Amino acid sequence: MARKKTIFKKDILKGAEKFILEKSPSELTARALSKYLNMSTQPLYAEFENMADLKSELFSQIYYRLQNQIFNKKTHDDPIINLCLNYINFAQENPKLFRTIYLEKHGNDDHSINEFSYNIFRSIIKDNPIYSQLSEKKINNLLTGTWVVSTGFANLIASETIKPNQFEIVSFLEDTIQDTLKMKSIKV
Repeated sequence: MARKKTIFKKDILKGAEKFILEKSPSELTARALSKYLNMSTQPLYAEFENMADLKSELFSQIYYRLQNQIFNKKTHDDPIINLCLNYINFAQENPKLFRTIYLEKHGNDDHSINEFSYNIFRSIIKDNPIYSQLSEKKINNLLTGTWVVSTGFANLIASETIKPNQFEIVSFLEDTIQDTLKMKSIKV
């Protein structure tokens, strides 16, 4: 009689997310995860071709949740400020996940967070009459400028170094957007 399957893909992904929050994405290996989940590596490889597939699906799942549950909340009329406020709030409310996603290396897939952020940014401005007409260079400048300011706020607020109110944050973001639109280009 065949053994009954007791460990499913969703269980492995849930455990992998807990693992990266407690440890780090760079420590996520088949052995480390199987030890953490108190199982052999066989169920991992029964559900995923390799660890790269597991990591890819794990981060895709996390990015999907961020996009659909965190970054789409309506907090401001300007779509860029809205996204930045949601990003800052996410960092405050989920500092471990924020650090894991945005500040730690993810192995071979480090560019995925940049692509994810860029795609969200593009999707929120595509229907805006002001931003949708901008050149690709200006859009990249806006993404870079607002991301730098938002990340600075997120880190300083999360570490309790500063305690700005929403009006102050929005003022900084509005100035950043206006200054960035006036710039010729940002080289990063």
